[in-house]
Amino acid sequence: MIQDFKPDFLKVYIKANELLVSSNIINEFPFSVTQFVKTQSSIPCRKFSKAKEYGVDIEAFGSESAVTIKDEGNKTIIFYNHDQLPQRVKFSILHEFGHIYLGHNFNEKDLIVYNNNEVETNCFSAQLLMPEQVLKELKLRGITIDEEFLMQTFGVSKLAAEKRMENLFKNSSNRTPEEKMYDDIILAKFMPWINSIVPPRFDNLFEDEEERQREREQWKYKNINRR
Repeated sequence: MIQDFKPDFLKVYIKANELLVSSNIINEFPFSVTQFVKTQSSIPCRKFSKAKEYGVDIEAFGSESAVTIKDEGNKTIIFYNHDQLPQRVKFSILHEFGHIYLGHNFNEKDLIVYNNNEVETNCFSAQLLMPEQVLKELKLRGITIDEEFLMQTFGVSKLAAEKRMENLFKNSSNRTPEEKMYDDIILAKFMPWINSIVPPRFDNLFEDEEERQREREQWKYKNINRR
């Protein structure tokens, strides 16, 4: 029943992690969202001021930040409000791209499905802009992860930082093997950037690696038992 529909957080998390690993644009934070979208799709990102050139009436869509539409030639375009703060624009563009990448229906009429799609896309965008694995490593190194740190270090808006803090690390102890699958790869990719923010705490290196090894062994054990 449609009333039982809930956000598919596992799907969203894995898809975002896949992009974090494979993207040659996301090597540090913050990164260029427009360049990221360009390398991941054929979808152009254009300023609101360019809308008329495509025969599009932006005002008809009622969005103040960004909107995805099809032009007269049925080409998908993400339009964004360049007059807003860059931090907000960045999240808005990723939000629109997330709907496309996650296969959401832009013409969804069911309010429950629509709201769940919004939740999925917000989680998708947050994981790309502020990866949980990276934040966990920074926390292990003694960094206080709060809204101000997220805003200053990852270049996100206050609202995005607030939303990220609401659920960050809450499910760390209950994560599935599928959720953990990309952890080591993501950490290895972004380790130079992490080290540039804060040097490793050598007294914790053995403890951190021991914890990761336990997770690997648990995953291997569960997979063997499934066979």
